[in-house]
This record gives sequence, C-alpha cells and structure tokens, in this order.
Amino acid sequence: MNLTLSRRLRAGMLQSSLAIALALTASGVSAQSPMRGGSLSISLESDLQGLDPLVISSFNDKQAGITVYDTLLDIGPKGNLLPNLAEKFESAPDATWFKLKLRSGVKFHDDTPFDAAAVVEHFKRLMDPKNRYRWAADLAGIGSIEATGPLEVTFKMKAPSAHFLATLADTSGMIVSPTAAKKHGENYVSNPVGTGPFVFKEWRRGSQIVFVRNSAYWKGPVHLDEVVLRPMPDEQTRMASLKAGNLDIAMNAPAKEVIEARANKKLTIHDPGSLGSIFVMINTEQPDVSDPRVRQAMAHALDRDTMNKVLNKGLAKIANTPFGTGLAPHEQVENYPKYDLAKAKKLMAEYGKPVKVKLSISSAPLSALNAQVLQQMWKKVGIETEIIPTEQVQLIRAAMGRQYQVMLYRWQGGIDPDRNVYGVFHSKGTVNRTAYKNPEMDKLLDAGRATMDPAERLKIYRQVNNLLAKDLPYLQLTYFNNYSISGANVKGIVPVPDGLIRVRDVWKER
Repeated sequence: MNLTLSRRLRAGMLQSSLAIALALTASGVSAQSPMRGGSLSISLESDLQGLDPLVISSFNDKQAGITVYDTLLDIGPKGNLLPNLAEKFESAPDATWFKLKLRSGVKFHDDTPFDAAAVVEHFKRLMDPKNRYRWAADLAGIGSIEATGPLEVTFKMKAPSAHFLATLADTSGMIVSPTAAKKHGENYVSNPVGTGPFVFKEWRRGSQIVFVRNSAYWKGPVHLDEVVLRPMPDEQTRMASLKAGNLDIAMNAPAKEVIEARANKKLTIHDPGSLGSIFVMINTEQPDVSDPRVRQAMAHALDRDTMNKVLNKGLAKIANTPFGTGLAPHEQVENYPKYDLAKAKKLMAEYGKPVKVKLSISSAPLSALNAQVLQQMWKKVGIETEIIPTEQVQLIRAAMGRQYQVMLYRWQGGIDPDRNVYGVFHSKGTVNRTAYKNPEMDKLLDAGRATMDPAERLKIYRQVNNLLAKDLPYLQLTYFNNYSISGANVKGIVPVPDGLIRVRDVWKER
C-alpha cells in the first residue's frame, strides 16, 4: 500500500459502492441472498476496558467499538480508505487542512442528529486534556475544528499531517453522541451511543456484551438480530465452543487452531493480513534493562526461527519492525540483532552484573508457552526470568502505567505507518509505554508526519526501523497473525487488514 494517502486526498470522493462490491467478490463472500435474523457470537481474548473511544485501546475494545459506532472513514480490504459517515473528503496538497462532507439523514441511537456540530463536539471531547484520551497523539496536529456548514467539517492543522485522514478510520473516528456523553458523564464508558449497525443492550463483565440490531441504520437493513461478544481467554475453550456450534467466530486464532480448522469442513479460516507485531516490550526506566547492552544481549539470545516453528507451527513471519505485513516499511532490517549466543554472553560480561527480569504476560496458555521459551533462551546467557501471569485487562493497565519491567505484548496499528510508531516511540507520545526517548527518533517521527511524498516517507520509516533495531525498546518476535475462524454457515465476512469483523455485513445460513 502507499505510505501516504495523498492521491486519494486529492481525488476526493471514492467510489465506495464499486469498492465494496469488488471486496465482496474478492473475499469469496457468497452470492446467495443474505438471510435475516439470528444471533452472532464472537469470542474475545479478554473483557473490555470500556465502550467509550476515550478508553478504547485493545483489539477487543475496537471490535466492540465498530459494532456500536461508525467511523468517519472506513478501511477497505487493501488497506485503502473508504467513505463512511463522511461521504466525501478533500485536503490541501500539503495536508495542512482537511474538509469532510457528512452524510445527511443519519441519527445516533438516541435519535439525536448526526451532523457537523456533533462531530466538532466529539473531537473537542477527545482533545480536552482532562479526558486523557489515549490516542491524543493522533490529534496533536489539529489547530482548529470548525463546522463550515450543517454537514461540513474543516480541520486546520498546525503543520502538515500526512497521517491524519487514516486516524478518522480508527478510534478517533468513532463518533459519539454528544447528548449521551453529557448525560452519562463518567458512566458513558458502559452506556455507549453511536450511529453504528447495532445498539448497545448490556454488558455483563467477564461474561458477555450484547448488541441488538439498529432498525434505522443508515446503510440499510442489518442482517443479524444481535451480536454477542464473549470474553474467552482460553484457546481450547474457544475452539471447543466453535466446534460444538456454541460460538460463531473465534478471533485471533493461534496456529494450532488454524491448522486444526483446515481439516474441518464445518469451519472457515479468514486471513486478513496484519498491521502489527508481537514483541517483548521493555520499560527502559527499569533497573538493568535500562542499559542498552542488556537489551542487546536479550535480543541476540533469541532464536526466533525456532520459536516460530515451536509456537506458531511456522505460520508466522519473523518481525524486525513494528510495522505489520500490510504496511510498506515492514521489510526486514539489516542491522536487527541476529541470534548469536556468543555475542549475547560477551555483552552480559561487559555489563558485569547478574540480571533477573520480571516478565509480565497475559494468562492465556500460548503466552505462557512463549514466556517459557524466552525464559530458557535468556537463561543460556545468564539472564534469569520470573514469569508473572496477569489477566489481559490488568496487563494493559500495567503497560499504560509503565508498571512493569519486561512484558510480552502485541500491537495492532493503523493503515498509516505513523500510527504504529509516533505515539509509541516519540518522547511525547501518549502511548509511549517504554519510556523510550531519543531526539533523533523524535525528528524522524515528526518528519514522517510532515512528508506527503510516499518515497520520502518510506525512507524516513526505514531510518526509524534502523534506530529501533539499535536502541531496542522492543524485542520483535513475529508479525501479528489476524487469523479468525468461523462456522461455515457464517457469511459476509470481508477480510480487512486491521483484523476486525465488520458485523454490519455478516449473516448466517440456516
């Protein structure tokens, strides 16, 4: 995909109906007329942080988010931007302003109008410092937001912002009812009101989140009666439920389950590609791992090819960057530390002190296996490892508060490379969970935002990759696999690189 969206920005309106039709054909969606009715159950790896875009952080949160909210723009199967709540968009050639034309006749679930005033209010809410929006870095370049018509919004930027439109297809673009946000205040996190295909009904924490059909959905009738999201951290439980017909879709399926599903005619595998990676995240403020020599030794001690064969049955691709395979800068980096036990031992000898790291992981069985392999490999170079299993929700909170030393983590970015690195590795990044600071990195990331030319942006992000390979706030393992498995009777799934299921299109054969 292109590193910049400039061509599309200049072109303005995309032919969404044609794009969607082609996507459906390419993905093998059945030409059979969709059936109406029924309940769709989808497994999540953990419970939610909340249903307010202010706190939406994890992949699970986002799946719930796009069920109840529409985004201003959407993502196509090729990682391209599509119109959504914004039916047209245009920009300045240098990306210093963006203008959106909104759809008419759209209403929030509380029957209040979706219009320019609502969009302006939404972004003011996200940008208010007291609300501590987790993706504030995505919006830092906005100088002003104005309703330039009843259904027109204009963003004026402080500086060129090549990444900006892509953020409108992500969490920032999930438009909240201003009326509901004011009504519920802090309790809005469990009382979401959007314009999306389904209306929030209930959230039984740790058990299920239920959404029911939006009968007045602006895109036309939604096929399903309801969508039920079920936190199911155990992979074996998910697979057993899927086989038994008690679950319709298992998301983020591990390699073992994918291989097993290939031999089962009652199951269908979906591979949308990837926008992120799995890695060891290092809090560079913590003792021992604050020293680059220790981080380099930890990297050189990892036999990632063996790890991939053992843990992923060889299905994953070794990662040397934070960019998934759906993003151009994902190619391998020459200076990334290679497996070299002798070099790792030499670096530890230079450090000259015994090292014991605390490795925080999710409580999922696959995470435990990964941790055990990491523990064994680091032990060979004199690094002892204490494994600390943690529930996924608590793990995310620990990451965000930097309450950890070393953590097994994964990151699902956006369709613009900026999303994968700016907030994460910039010294002022709002999701900088490693306390990483490097003035050279800040300059590169600022330049990536200000550059519209695709070739120049690619050069910049290659430099980002090289610097990360040297400083190692992350120890990359593999690119993230977004495999999901569904019952063969589940139709209408269009694979999109972010791995999320657009439930508005899904229906069930009966």
